[in-house]
Parts: sequence; structure tokens; C-alpha cells
Amino acid sequence: MKEFSFTIGNCPGSLVEIAEALGKEHVNIEGIAGATVLEEGVVCLVTDNPGKARKVLRDAGVDYEENEALVLDLTNRPGELATLLGRMSREKINVLSVYAAVEKNQVILTVDQVERTKEILRIA
Repeated sequence: MKEFSFTIGNCPGSLVEIAEALGKEHVNIEGIAGATVLEEGVVCLVTDNPGKARKVLRDAGVDYEENEALVLDLTNRPGELATLLGRMSREKINVLSVYAAVEKNQVILTVDQVERTKEILRIA
């Protein structure tokens, strides 16, 4: 899975333009996080079709960074995220982004050591 992260203007309608363009291309957003940092909006998103998402972002003139994203199922109970992040920390793996997916009890991670993380978490 691929994560696209980018900055957009911090004004009404900035994100809707991208969401509409993805929708017109029948690209489903499977996870999204956003926050305002200083005067810009920072967005991370995962879609069901990275190829089309790339094209939509390019056509919209959005400069983006692309990273491999890991989608993990987490048990819905207190401390599960802390356990996961603690394991990453002990293994000296830096988490670049973390946010909830659209599917219930799933979390999306990007990390600085993808293959090592897959090995540790036994992800194919």
C-alpha cells in the first residue's frame, strides 16, 4: 500500500478539490489524516489505487511524497497502540506517520525501516 503525504493551503476548499478529483477517478480513500502546521495543511492519505492517485495529485499540481504504508489490525482495547509503538521504539524503528484507517480497528503506519518492520510484525 502507498501513502501520499503533501501540504495544501490552509483555507476552505483546499482538501475538497483533491477529494473530488479522486472521487471522479473512482479512487477510494482508505485512510486519511490531516493537521494544520503553521500556515499549511499537512495531509497523509492511502487509497485503493495508487496509480490513479498519483495521476490525480500530479494533475492537480500537488507536490507529494510517497512511502510504503503498512495497514495493521489492532485489537480494540486500551494499550494496544502503545504496545505496538513500544515495540517499534525498542527495535529502533522510527514511525513517520500513524493514523486510523477507514476500516474499523486498523491503523496505518509508515516507518523508516519497512522491511525490518515487516519481519518483526510477521507481515508478508
